[in-house]
Amino acid sequence: MTRLRLDISMSLDGFVAGPNQSEQNPLGEGGMQLHEWVFPLAAWRETHGEEGGAVNASSAVVEESRENLGATVMDGKDVALSGGANVAQQYLSAGRVDQIQLHVVPVLLGGGARLFDDLAGADIGLECTRAIHAPGVTHLAYRVVK
Repeated sequence: MTRLRLDISMSLDGFVAGPNQSEQNPLGEGGMQLHEWVFPLAAWRETHGEEGGAVNASSAVVEESRENLGATVMDGKDVALSGGANVAQQYLSAGRVDQIQLHVVPVLLGGGARLFDDLAGADIGLECTRAIHAPGVTHLAYRVVK
């Protein structure tokens, strides 16, 4: 059975990108902070042709996110769903998301694109299935209850 999994990093104040997004700065001002937890990991580095790296509680989360992956949807161009808030909101509103994995980063962006805005009155129930604290991030996994 095909499942759609949303996998995205988010600030403590609910933003998945900072303010003033542009083609040159797609994550907006401060948005790159949302992903700084993953760059030093060996699990991330090896998929980008780099050697070495850290191993911590996030390593298994990153490795698991690549398992059983048939396709990735990024910003509507091209099934793990990654990328912009707008694409995620469309899939959430349509009731198409089965699992959500949030990587909550302890930063406050103060503006930008919020993940859970503009859901057009969608009735979305969430059941937390896992919480993992790691350096610079807390990973929260949810099953979407339909």
